[in-house]
Amino acid sequence: MTAVVTGATSGIGLEVARVLATAGYRVIGVGRDPARCRSTESELRASTGNGEIGFLVADLASLAEIRSLAERIRAMAKQIDVLVNNAGTFTIARRETVDGIETQLAVNWLAAFALTGLLLLPLREATAARIVNVSSGSHFSGRIHWHDIGLCSGYNGLKAYDQSKLATVLFTRELARRLGSDSSVSAYAVDPGLVKTDIGSKGNNALVRLAWKVRTRNGIPAARAASSVAWCATNASASGKTGLYWKECQVCESSSRSLDQNDARRLWDLGETLSSVSYF
Repeated sequence: MTAVVTGATSGIGLEVARVLATAGYRVIGVGRDPARCRSTESELRASTGNGEIGFLVADLASLAEIRSLAERIRAMAKQIDVLVNNAGTFTIARRETVDGIETQLAVNWLAAFALTGLLLLPLREATAARIVNVSSGSHFSGRIHWHDIGLCSGYNGLKAYDQSKLATVLFTRELARRLGSDSSVSAYAVDPGLVKTDIGSKGNNALVRLAWKVRTRNGIPAARAASSVAWCATNASASGKTGLYWKECQVCESSSRSLDQNDARRLWDLGETLSSVSYF
């Protein structure tokens, strides 16, 4: 069995990759930094005893790199059993990707939308494939700012983050709806909880790094959060329960905005337009 995990060189992604590798999956990890990819691959091979671990380098803020990544993955694996869209970012100041898209929306939502669509064929080759999209409880505070989805006016980093995580839940629900209840591919949105990771420290100023450290002081370890993500990816109890929102291995209610089917469809259309990826 083959699993693909994005954002796998640190935090939740690293620990999810470790759980899957220990369970015997062939793991294809994705990271942005070549040196970290090499060191993480070596560490996971040594700690798990699994020699079927390989890392690919890609910047998921670039749609061109996402397409290249998907081509490389398809060349390595004709069948994918698990896809964990874990890569994420937080920026306090507004930034745009090389494609001119607000960075948090691009990395936290659009990258997962595009990569999933580009890997749908090998996912359908599996007997029962699972797509796990890592969201956040922050989506409860989120709304899709249709009038200014890039938040060009009055940018707020937390507002952009919340929007991107709401988009992840909407994407998961709409993906499950479009695949249909009889599909061999299931989709899950997972809230890992408040986790001690460095997502809020990367690329931000000293004040933001300090605030993030204080905020996550009472957070759970990445390994504990990863266990919930990996559970949705592998456990028989979650089989067929597609399009739902999960926390601590249980189905939970997501926000009322995440249930808006019109927003879900509208967001899907936007995803196809921005990424030039068509699923069906």
